Amino acid sequence: MKKNDLSALQENCFCFCDEEISREAPFQVPIDIPEGFKVDSAEASAAVTWSTGNLSCISEPCLIQTGSEPEDIGVRYAVRVQGAITLLVSVSPVRNQYGQGDGAVSVIHTEEIDQVVYYAAQSGRCPDFSQMTVEDLLIVPPFYGSPLTVTGTLVLPPSPDPQSYVFTANTGDSTVSVIDADLNTVVKTIPFSDVPTNLGVTFDKAFTYVLHGNTNLVSVIDNKTLTIINTITVGGGPRKIEFDPTDEYDYVMAAGSIYMIDTANQSVIDVIAIPGALDFALDPNGQYVYTANGSSWSVDKYDVNTGQLVESIIDSFEFPSLIATPYAGNFAYVLNGELWPKGVTEISLSPLSRGGDFSRLFETLRTIVFSLDSTRAYFLEPYSEPFLINNLYVVNTAQDPHIGQ
Repeated sequence: MKKNDLSALQENCFCFCDEEISREAPFQVPIDIPEGFKVDSAEASAAVTWSTGNLSCISEPCLIQTGSEPEDIGVRYAVRVQGAITLLVSVSPVRNQYGQGDGAVSVIHTEEIDQVVYYAAQSGRCPDFSQMTVEDLLIVPPFYGSPLTVTGTLVLPPSPDPQSYVFTANTGDSTVSVIDADLNTVVKTIPFSDVPTNLGVTFDKAFTYVLHGNTNLVSVIDNKTLTIINTITVGGGPRKIEFDPTDEYDYVMAAGSIYMIDTANQSVIDVIAIPGALDFALDPNGQYVYTANGSSWSVDKYDVNTGQLVESIIDSFEFPSLIATPYAGNFAYVLNGELWPKGVTEISLSPLSRGGDFSRLFETLRTIVFSLDSTRAYFLEPYSEPFLINNLYVVNTAQDPHIGQ
């Protein structure tokens, strides 16, 4: 954007898109039970119906930084939902003092709403209010003179346009930042009681799994609502997660084992022992797990269906410590070497065999990431020394030449 255009926007009081998004609106509704009647909260249930006739949607233009220069500014629209939702909240069964009857008691409650639910590239991209839902209904019994209360959460509709997010695990303040990939802006910060040390997103982008390396826990974020919906117990010190390409299973490395998680139920269904493994990778077909074994200095292949070790490359590596597989292809890259700098070797997955070595060594290689089409591999070295500036090494996986730094 040109400087004069930016000045005009700022003169019109455009602000940067810095308000957090939230599609949730918690509510609590007190309900007075008529004299002579009672509700047993242990057996009672609550029901809620609602009207969105008094809700409205407005698009508020705001600014985003699109590049490194001050004039690299773009415009997005904060979609704000405001007004009132009318709730009809009912509790049943209501019985008389003798335990007879099967009635209900209802109250009308109005909940005020005023919040940004998402950002959009165009004006007028309002949500469909008919898609609003209510979750987490709970009946709170009377307590020290307070009435029986029904609590819950209104979940406002998602954007009509697909949202694309980037998630970062922040160990410093035990949060996960949610970045709108179009806005290049943090739109939500999700707090955790345990430190998030790594994370991964399912192929269908429906869920983000957050590993807490100082515990034995994995948290699950629903990427539609950007809320924590489950916590899964695995072995101590979970450090890496990989996903079956069908999104049927997730694999978490922890405590010398691979924990196989059923994505639909979000529960552990099997445990595969991988003694001596420092890292693992799933093959592109989701049928085998490959491990970099720092104890036996080998690369080991396990069948995920049986949990059995089926094949190994031995006497070919010096302390393999990292392994990465592409989304498609019959190869993997293995970082090996007892001392830095270390080398990277290509291996064949089937038949399992060692291939050639890369021509260069790596000083502090931490991760290898493949492009979705698997034609490029990105080697990241997070240097701390200012004179070591070439810390991203890009490889053409078809030919293995170095492309750029």
